Amino acid sequence: MATRTICFPISGYPYCKEQPVTFTWIKGSKRQNIRAVHDAVHTTDPDVSILEVSSASVQPEGEAVSSLRLLLRLDSVAQDVPISTVFEAAKVFEHGGPFADLLTCAPSKVHKDARLRTNGKLLRYSLEGSEYPIEPHPDSFFEWLYCRALKQFPEKAAQLSRYNAFSDIAAAADSKKYYGDSSRAAAIYVGLAAAGKLPCIDSYESFIAEVYTEPKPLPKSGKSEIASKKTPEVSAPAKEIPADESSQSDHANIPDGAQMEQILELPKATCLLLSLAKNAGLSANNSSELAYKGKEFFLDAYQKALKNKTLQINVHKNKFTFPMEDHDSGFHAVGVLTRSPAWEYGWKFNYLPENTSGAEKPEVKAKIQKPLTALEHLERCGYKIVQQVVPEKLPPIAVQRMAWKTGEALCDPVVVDFLQFIRTHMQSDGSFSFRIPKGASKKSFTTLSEIAQAWDKMGLFAAIVIYPQNIVYELAQNETVRHFLSGKWLELFVEHQVQQILNHYREEQGAEVSVCSNVVLSETASAGNTHELDVVFSINGKFFWVEAKSSSRSIDYGKYASLCEKLNVTPESLLLVNSDLSVEECEGVSYFWNYRVANCATITQELESMIAKQIESTGNAVLSTD
Repeated sequence: MATRTICFPISGYPYCKEQPVTFTWIKGSKRQNIRAVHDAVHTTDPDVSILEVSSASVQPEGEAVSSLRLLLRLDSVAQDVPISTVFEAAKVFEHGGPFADLLTCAPSKVHKDARLRTNGKLLRYSLEGSEYPIEPHPDSFFEWLYCRALKQFPEKAAQLSRYNAFSDIAAAADSKKYYGDSSRAAAIYVGLAAAGKLPCIDSYESFIAEVYTEPKPLPKSGKSEIASKKTPEVSAPAKEIPADESSQSDHANIPDGAQMEQILELPKATCLLLSLAKNAGLSANNSSELAYKGKEFFLDAYQKALKNKTLQINVHKNKFTFPMEDHDSGFHAVGVLTRSPAWEYGWKFNYLPENTSGAEKPEVKAKIQKPLTALEHLERCGYKIVQQVVPEKLPPIAVQRMAWKTGEALCDPVVVDFLQFIRTHMQSDGSFSFRIPKGASKKSFTTLSEIAQAWDKMGLFAAIVIYPQNIVYELAQNETVRHFLSGKWLELFVEHQVQQILNHYREEQGAEVSVCSNVVLSETASAGNTHELDVVFSINGKFFWVEAKSSSRSIDYGKYASLCEKLNVTPESLLLVNSDLSVEECEGVSYFWNYRVANCATITQELESMIAKQIESTGNAVLSTD
């Protein structure tokens, strides 16, 4: 067994919360070990969105911010230098250092330099004329360098904000060596960004003062001041209660009213409180006032549940529920508290609206009317839903996971070439040999081998032999296999990526979401004229559409632009995913056709950008009418 530390960003001192996880170590397979670490985290909390930040990461944004890839601009050299190189070059030992000449060396040579291992004990760090101690905070220098680099390259830092947990397979939890932990540094940066404290990165002293110095508690001067200034604390785990006990236990360690108020101060809480206030029919002059009223409503319901002992406890799911109601509007809901290390205080909260009972005021009913689903939007546009894939008709989960892994592997151009080669010979029988491109990296070969072996394990090949220079295979004579390799894998991958983002909006922002795949539409005005949409979804009534194309040949790009008008959506709400295109080619297609285009490496980034832009524009329109 092995242990690694998962780092969770929090928006207050100490800006990072750590949790060790144990897993079975597989010698010589970093990616399988990374997967095992993430699986161990998701076993206890499936909602955690975790990113591996190392050069072994299968996630492009994780590899880009590994210490070998993340660059730092220095005044002393005329080039950007990898963090790992700066860190090693700055070391001062008993008998030598710092070694400034390493700043201009390739990272592979830096780590092989014998001077880093033969000059005795590490004493301190020295960089560009300034000295940095290793005590009392041994990791602070590496973390400061890492945060400086992220601040210099905000486009990379922005990618990290989508995640609430970070891992680094190279950083052993019990290691006493000064190698630096990228996962902890990434979590600290995200925590500082959420708290608006990024200026402290400008100097090492201010970084230490903010990240490593516990703030003194302020005099108690009212609830709101305590809630915003008090040092965050993580609630201790609840005492276990027998499964048949559903009522509140006097001994259950749950947040009190003051702790709950602190939890509701988190930046992530605002959207959920706005949603709660609107659904409860509360009135306000602006969004800030509405969020405040939502917070008061939630707190009042929670404190009543504590007082009246109506808090229900589910020990097995680490979940607490309590009733919420507003007698004036007839609004009824269930408040939900769930333990989660991904949240600052160890908790996350949500609410689930219930059907209201009794007569409802007409004006209130209009306020809490549920947003349109994706299918309802299409029906309003005059289409009849002829067919759609429901979850029960999806392939087995093992096939879906293989499709997800295929999509992740398609970030590597060598794997793209291999899949294109297979499709080229799809209709031909016999054995074929795919030659691995000259100059392909060891990492590319490993990725290609892993995906080929995964396909073989599922029976996609009648025979396959993997050589260092080529792969000889014979495709299985099976129509389902050919259908999967022709493009079904991409549809499953795209739907999975969409679902991951929708889960984020539903769980963390309380949004109303819906998603459907392989939707066949019939224009009621002209029988027989149908259209098939690969994935459609909605967030709070805002409609989006994603098309998946596994080949760059013979695509009628204009058809999708025309269909946008028929579906009553702007081109900004359409994303075309083409696994064959490079990033530059995606930008080229998008230049000629006014909708978004992505490949497997950029789909998540484009999806999130598309959704955020459309929801932001909708939110601004709503606020302007207040």
